[in-house]
Amino acid sequence: MREKILVIEDEPIIGEMMCILLEMEGYKVISLSDTGMARKKLESNEVALVMLDLNLTGEGGHSMCRYIKSHADLKHVPVILVSANTDLAQIKEDCGADDYIAKPFELSDFVKKVNRFAGGSQHRLI
Repeated sequence: MREKILVIEDEPIIGEMMCILLEMEGYKVISLSDTGMARKKLESNEVALVMLDLNLTGEGGHSMCRYIKSHADLKHVPVILVSANTDLAQIKEDCGADDYIAKPFELSDFVKKVNRFAGGSQHRLI
């Protein structure tokens, strides 16, 4: 089992698909749908990457990204935004994310991007 990835996604089907892809690549996955639980998991787990949906209920992805990037113990953790929002490049800059992937996405693009930040193989899945 390779690195641990935290997926924060409130759409069950999208979250499940991301988890399956990541597990097929050999990653250990923690999947959550709200930022409150995500903060607790980040405090108690060492993760290699956060996949973060922007349109979460409650706090929202923008605030969660800013929290991660401003927290001394977490700012080194890469954050990839996942959203259908058309302004992802600007949002990435505004909240300090490391990268983004637009929904809907190609599976191979998703895997390549994750592996780039979490250190996995480039072509195992697709």
